[in-house]
Amino acid sequence: MAKAAQCSSKWKSWKGIKEGPEADRVIIDPWNKATGCHATSTRNPWCGIAVASCLIQIHADGYSKSSTCKNQKAYYKKHKRWITAGTRPHVGDVIFITGHEGTVTSTSKNGKGTYYSGNCANAVRASSFNWKTKKAGKKSIQGYGRPIWKA
Repeated sequence: MAKAAQCSSKWKSWKGIKEGPEADRVIIDPWNKATGCHATSTRNPWCGIAVASCLIQIHADGYSKSSTCKNQKAYYKKHKRWITAGTRPHVGDVIFITGHEGTVTSTSKNGKGTYYSGNCANAVRASSFNWKTKKAGKKSIQGYGRPIWKA
């Protein structure tokens, strides 16, 4: 079982990877291999694929391999690992924002946090959010999914 810190490290190693051959090789292809799909970063929305690929590559437990935000949210809700918006997330939680998702890499008591996501302006990028105001930029945070992590 993986540790949440491994997830943060994986995302940080991907920072700046742009849509295209490198994203396909490093992020999309491992997900394709694990799921039997044939996605590419230029043909498919890949924020959900990037989240699942990270979890696949670090051998995490208790997460959805789906490529869609809708299916991933449903998985966490079904397995009672859905965290309501306005609650302080943990590092490694999947953050669901209106039409997008990523992985929480830092949080603070004052509400500020950072998450990484794929397909953010066609690349892997770090963005800020505030769990107290339930906002990531101008978008609303819908909630968080919590994979199972080794302590």
